Amino acid sequence: MGSTTDPVTSTSGTRDCVRFTGDHSAHINTGALASDALALAGETFICASDVVIVGEGDLNELAAASQLAAAVSGPLLFPEPRLAAELGRLKPDRVHVIGAVDVNVPGAAETVTHDIASAVDLAAERLGVSDEVAIPATPSASTVVETVLAIESSQRVASMATASSSTTQSVEISVRDIVVGLATPTAASSLWLVDAASPATVLLAAAAGNSIGAAVVALDGTDALGYPEVGVAMEGHGPASMRYVGAIPEASEWELAVLANGQQVPGGGFFILPEGEQRRYVSFYGHPGTDDLGVLGEQGPAATLTRMGDFLDAYGGDGSQVVPAFEIIASVASGGATDDNDYSYEWPVETFEAWIEFARENDIYVLLDLQPGRDHFLTQAQQYVELLELPFVGLALDPEWRLTSDEVHLEQVGSVQASEINEVATWLADLVRDNGLPQKMLLLHQFRTSMIQNRHELISRPELQVVVQMDGDGTEPQKDATWGQLKDGAADAHWAWGWKNFFDEDEPGPPSPESTMSKEPSPIYVSYQ
Repeated sequence: MGSTTDPVTSTSGTRDCVRFTGDHSAHINTGALASDALALAGETFICASDVVIVGEGDLNELAAASQLAAAVSGPLLFPEPRLAAELGRLKPDRVHVIGAVDVNVPGAAETVTHDIASAVDLAAERLGVSDEVAIPATPSASTVVETVLAIESSQRVASMATASSSTTQSVEISVRDIVVGLATPTAASSLWLVDAASPATVLLAAAAGNSIGAAVVALDGTDALGYPEVGVAMEGHGPASMRYVGAIPEASEWELAVLANGQQVPGGGFFILPEGEQRRYVSFYGHPGTDDLGVLGEQGPAATLTRMGDFLDAYGGDGSQVVPAFEIIASVASGGATDDNDYSYEWPVETFEAWIEFARENDIYVLLDLQPGRDHFLTQAQQYVELLELPFVGLALDPEWRLTSDEVHLEQVGSVQASEINEVATWLADLVRDNGLPQKMLLLHQFRTSMIQNRHELISRPELQVVVQMDGDGTEPQKDATWGQLKDGAADAHWAWGWKNFFDEDEPGPPSPESTMSKEPSPIYVSYQ
């Protein structure tokens, strides 16, 4: 958004002083709380009937001061060398001083001193409210959360008791509780994003943002994408309506873009495998409308999900959250030469529209499976970019069907170099990053060690969750032997593991869900063909 000289909110006291002249998307970060407060006041107020001043050391005093500043529609400031000049610019009628702060108030302004209780009482009086939320004397995340929510509602005040200075200085505040507590949906036109590790900055941002109708969302800089609630809070707010106040959390540009977009993966959150949670994807595999390529093609999308029901229930038996998935063969290996002689037929995007829309509506993850023949995996993947730009669509590579220039399907098992997979991984990770998408799954089929040459060279990117899937059929002991061979030497690999079952090829039938889940490590992706 550009700058404006039009009034944005109600008047400050008896004078119309709120004139936001900054840029809503500009980042305010001077490196010091008091300087950030001056910057916010300078861009928001051309004058002020009331100014609130407080020290930085007592969080309870700061919480009371932030509510009072919001209630009187005035700036919240802190003692620092430029404070007198700022007061001279604002020309306040009243300067409210909370706590033991020594302030030289210029001109004819009235100085009003407050303790915590009187500051809260005046805030309630100015707002015309009587409801209050009692906050314990010892500062905690609730001190921050309840104060900010009270400021944003304007329907109540948070009333905190006075704590001893030693208690205030030594208390540890839960970052998680602040993030989750403030991750509430809002109709505010602008969101101000603040690192939850700085409770004082969160309170400052709430007071200052209130003047122009902005809401505050707190981030955990050490785990920016670990909170699905933040995505819910940001829903409907584009990047142009976001701004950062204070130090930017230690998050990458991709993580911040994901938060701004708010798109989550099926099952919730921004990661395929959220940290601290047990999640498993259960999939039917095949090509739409073709019953000889897998069970997925034997019926439409709704009937497929219904048919998957018992499996989805069974694979949650170990306490995992189960996410349904469709693994759709997008390019199908051909037994003979195709028009472009790549021995692969690339089906057009329109082929999958009904499946994609059903998946979108039913929280289903989709994997586009590539059988490229003599073509390159990357060349084919790029043909499906419009689908891969969706937050619930990932990619599967099937090296069994990757031929050299003189090979033919079914006469040998194909293979691929790790370097070719890395080209795809780099392109896909960049697509995720550049579009602010949540993490994607990159699934690699394998039933022989030779199918992925130099597998140890596979790259790891935070935008992708790589899964190597045991794709062998046969008796369960045969499958277990293949499983062991694929895992050999990969105990510390960066990828997760998947397992494939076959309704027809496994003998005497596919292993039960209980037996499949008992493999070590327990597969996080299980598909049925």
